[in-house]
Amino acid sequence: MKYTLRAVKYMVKLALLMAVVFALMQTSGTSNIESVGGVGGFFAAFFATARGQMFAVALVVWCAAYPAVEFKRRHMNFDLAARRDAIVKALRAGGMVLASEEMEAGRAKMVFRGEGMVRRVWWMGDEAVTLTACPEGGFDIEGPRRFVMEAQHRIPNYVGNHES
Repeated sequence: MKYTLRAVKYMVKLALLMAVVFALMQTSGTSNIESVGGVGGFFAAFFATARGQMFAVALVVWCAAYPAVEFKRRHMNFDLAARRDAIVKALRAGGMVLASEEMEAGRAKMVFRGEGMVRRVWWMGDEAVTLTACPEGGFDIEGPRRFVMEAQHRIPNYVGNHES
């Protein structure tokens, strides 16, 4: 369900961006497509063409693949409980704030969210990075690929390069 919801959110975001771009093209006169009825007529004329239909299929395929490409999980070998303060500082430096902290099935779990409203709106609530302690040691970072990779490179600088 989470996968499908993320794909739908991404499709909505792309559709809104397309509507803005196409509206700007129509109002500025830079579009080759003549339409009657404003932006709605433009979309009807655009998607009636073979190029528009191929674009729609490509958009649906990309949106269906997006969650698998964009959301990642990585493992780090630092003790989450012992290095908590340094990890919180590292993620805060990346624009993330600690939203919740709990024990789940005997394992520590921390959820970080975007600090600014623009980031939260742009990511439609999917900007959260979750750190979950692993029973075998270390912790997993899960969330959008960009934020996970940034955290993975930032945390050793704040915690220290030695793993514990």
